[in-house]
Amino acid sequence: SDYKLLTTKEAAKLEKEVLKTVAPKKSKVSVKKGKTTSFTFSSKLNQNNVKKITYKTTKKSVVSINKNGKITAGKKGTAIVKATVTLKNGKTKTVIMKITVK
Repeated sequence: SDYKLLTTKEAAKLEKEVLKTVAPKKSKVSVKKGKTTSFTFSSKLNQNNVKKITYKTTKKSVVSINKNGKITAGKKGTAIVKATVTLKNGKTKTVIMKITVK
């Protein structure tokens, strides 16, 4: 592939566009107790720009999440799962998904 030198302004604009693609596919998900789902990102997110993703849950008794984004529903309730995406240039963006366990 060809490389192109960008001005600081062009690089900032491109970075802003890449950060915009860091978004969950769905902002709300309902899961039955004991079932699993995944924290999936918008199809616009190019994984080649991603260095790492870390996940956290607000209520471990309601949902647990592993390092790969697999969510397991625990007891009934609502929890927020936060995904912090670190891009290869070091910039980070945190996005959330609300999980309701039925």
